[in-house]
Amino acid sequence: MAKTEALARVEKMYIDGFPDPATATVDDLRAAYDALLLQFPLPEGIEPVAGEAGGVPILFVTAEGAARDKVLVWFHGGGYVLGSAKGFQELGHTLSRAAGVTVVLPDYRRAPENKFPAAVDDGVAALSALVAEYGAANVVVGGDSAGGGLTLAALTVMRDKGESLPAAAVFISPLLDFTASGESVDLFDGKDIAVSRGSIANLGEGYLQGHDPKDPLASPLFADHRDLPPALFLVGSGEVLRDDSRRAAASISEQGGFASVSLYDDMVHVWPLFSSILPEGIQAADEAGSFVRKNLEL
Repeated sequence: MAKTEALARVEKMYIDGFPDPATATVDDLRAAYDALLLQFPLPEGIEPVAGEAGGVPILFVTAEGAARDKVLVWFHGGGYVLGSAKGFQELGHTLSRAAGVTVVLPDYRRAPENKFPAAVDDGVAALSALVAEYGAANVVVGGDSAGGGLTLAALTVMRDKGESLPAAAVFISPLLDFTASGESVDLFDGKDIAVSRGSIANLGEGYLQGHDPKDPLASPLFADHRDLPPALFLVGSGEVLRDDSRRAAASISEQGGFASVSLYDDMVHVWPLFSSILPEGIQAADEAGSFVRKNLEL
């Protein structure tokens, strides 16, 4: 399949958007990632609103005409090290428009300052508080990359505590396995421009700081996946992390739940971040939005 001009442009943004990780500080990398994403402005008149949930700072992003009494809680990616609610506000708006609900972006604590399980603790605290506030039937949860891992980990914690769970879950290019045991890691290592076996190891070192990468809260691919809400996984066909989605969906299904995987041909890691210039990003956001609407009965 020939690479489109838009996809080539996005790949160049990924490659050129970061300083050399060998010499850059964590702050340098965070600033570069936010700058990469903040070049896509929100529509005029759309202003994120700051708040907190369970002691965790959050941003509300509501597209024009979207409901305010139903929410999609979205955990941003960045390997538990990079990314921020502000940096992901444009993706939040894209998903809010597609789903017709308000998107809530938690600013969970990041590594290396806050090692595992700080992000999971924050994810559970924020999601539990929002489910309590809005009602489980009015909440969907999701996340991209590490935020997808955080989503799945938080759901298993809440389930084990006997708490009500959101109506559904959405995952985009989730990072679910710090042991990098998926076949797709070897298939696409060196071809995937965003994620590699080496980058998974580096992020794991910063986040886990010696903790067992097979811990189900660190690598929720290895968790018990019973009694989870319906799940949709969206992932690029050539991603290093492709098989994280495939294996997690298979496990959820084998344990009696519903899970489906949509593969997008040749898409880069978390391609809906670039929906402003990438038609496939809009397509994926719309698929996620339809899934959210169905499960919230909108």
